[in-house]
Amino acid sequence: MRLLLWVIVGGLLLLFYMGENPWLVTTDAQLSKGAEIAREAQADVIIVIDYHTSQKSPRAFEEHDWSAAWINTIEQEFGPVTVATPRSLSHKVLGESRIVILTSSVSGQIPDALLAQLREHVEAGNLLLVERPSGVIRETWSADGRAGERRGQAFTFARGLEGTYFSQLEQVPLSTDFVGSTRALEGATTLLSIDGAPVVYAHEVGQGRVITVDFDYGEALTALQQGKPTRDFTLRPPGEYESPPRPEELVLKKSLIGAQVPYADLLERFMVHGVILPHAPAPTLWPFPQSADGVVVGVHPDLSLGDGGAWMLEHELERKGVSSLLTTMDSGLTASGAATIHRKGGDIGLLWRMPGTPDQLLEPIGLGGFKPLTRPVSLKQQLDALKDTLPVSYVRTARIAGGWWSQDWDAPFREMAEQGLRLDSTYETPRTSGYAWGTGFPFLAMKSDGTPLGIREMPVVIPDRAIEGPSLKSLLESSQAGHHMAMTYALRPAGFADYPDMERFNAWLEFFDEMERTGHLLTSAYRYDNFMRQRRASSMRSRLIDGVQAPRATSAPPIQNVLKDDKKKPEKAPKRGRDATLMRVTIEAKSRGMALAVPAHVRGRTFSSARQRSQRLGKEGSSAMLQTRVVSLVGYQTVLVPLERGFNTIDIYYTVSP
Repeated sequence: MRLLLWVIVGGLLLLFYMGENPWLVTTDAQLSKGAEIAREAQADVIIVIDYHTSQKSPRAFEEHDWSAAWINTIEQEFGPVTVATPRSLSHKVLGESRIVILTSSVSGQIPDALLAQLREHVEAGNLLLVERPSGVIRETWSADGRAGERRGQAFTFARGLEGTYFSQLEQVPLSTDFVGSTRALEGATTLLSIDGAPVVYAHEVGQGRVITVDFDYGEALTALQQGKPTRDFTLRPPGEYESPPRPEELVLKKSLIGAQVPYADLLERFMVHGVILPHAPAPTLWPFPQSADGVVVGVHPDLSLGDGGAWMLEHELERKGVSSLLTTMDSGLTASGAATIHRKGGDIGLLWRMPGTPDQLLEPIGLGGFKPLTRPVSLKQQLDALKDTLPVSYVRTARIAGGWWSQDWDAPFREMAEQGLRLDSTYETPRTSGYAWGTGFPFLAMKSDGTPLGIREMPVVIPDRAIEGPSLKSLLESSQAGHHMAMTYALRPAGFADYPDMERFNAWLEFFDEMERTGHLLTSAYRYDNFMRQRRASSMRSRLIDGVQAPRATSAPPIQNVLKDDKKKPEKAPKRGRDATLMRVTIEAKSRGMALAVPAHVRGRTFSSARQRSQRLGKEGSSAMLQTRVVSLVGYQTVLVPLERGFNTIDIYYTVSP
């Protein structure tokens, strides 16, 4: 009896203890398996990837195949792109392209029939780019590669990239192997070197060009942007620290923290504007609305103010900008407050209290008032609770509360992608501004097996209360001068209440003047992501025609006036002028405010004019002169041509200066 009594007493004490100190029950997160992107867009560029080869590559980060990184580059720099596999690449699609990129996942094992088609395609005047080729492709088009693979240290030569931008490229931190050869390819022109060895070179094949990329471009870009984990894709050895890791632990090289130069974007732009476009002149879509020099994305993470968290939006609306409020499910945001924010154009996203972090949200489990267990509130539960408050049924943007990350390199991305989130802004170096991940653009997140995930990361360039790193003014001026960036700034709405500082508040208001002075737009995460999605969904094809006659200059009204006034008679066909090269672009712009970007120089000739063609009963009609603007993109002169939403046919003329 005594034993039974003590057992009962002990049991009651245990139940009381568990009621006061519930045990934590963990659950497995729902993780995305990734998506093998395949796209049959109408585009000048085709990327060929074999995802199965990538997934079978060695587990270690440095030995993995990151071919899908090319998708991020071409989408960011061109816009629309066709993504195919060796099995899905049809002769019709190939014939409609001007630029074919064989990634390292396929450049050693394509079928003989496809090889013959590629040879014919290049000889007809098109461009083929092969990454780290092997076998018959190397024997056919590249240097011998017999010196083997070496670990790269630094870029040492970049053709056509001069002055400041070349000096910046020399400083790009590298995580890549390159293939050395015992002798140079006869007739080839070196475009890029690592440690003095040619790693990108081009040569003529028939009327076309073949470019060989003999370094692991995919690894170099992925390590810069998404960050470099340990060989087994973790952030640190287990148990090394008590607190969870933070994204800053993924920065490829500590010297990148506080960097004023977006090194990853500089590399991408050289590969497109310094390597591809000089050998295959083609149009791209400008990555900002209204031909702006750049955009600033405003995000305001809030844990406690609820409806009051949107007070900063009021000031931003006065300056013709909008922003994103990232809020938790328990911040106090009401349905009426959320409706007001959406009505004014603001975006509401989730500030995710991620399980396993000090900011996690717990729910008790038990019967009645007895709750002996507790478990973290899942991402899905937090999203569902937030959606119940919103006037719309979706949440597309997120950020992890507290700036934490996971021990697993890709786990947070996989969990967010599984729940349909499209844009995250957790990557940040607290109190230090700059391009720690080499970019400010939303980049495509990768699963550890090289498969793309359905979410993009947009790193914070200007964190709350930054005390180190480049100033906002210098970042905006550098963007306007040549880097042309998307930059995210994160300011807590509660920060001004917690630490009243009028000087800091006035500095924030002056921020808008700086944006206007440097030609940047202030927008929300959702709006910019939607613009970039529409840009990728557009269709665009071009062709070059030599030996045409350029139209002589006229005093035609701007294209905007011609299109707005249907009663005006179309401009008469202009008189013919001097000999020219014509780039004819056919494009369907999916969004308002888009602009075409074309090289200022093509085949030794200089941009002369851009004209929009009209169609009458299926026949060529009149044309109207378009107003254009010349910008410098990392030193490459680029002409911006405004587009109307919908179908456009644009004629770009290049002539020899008289």
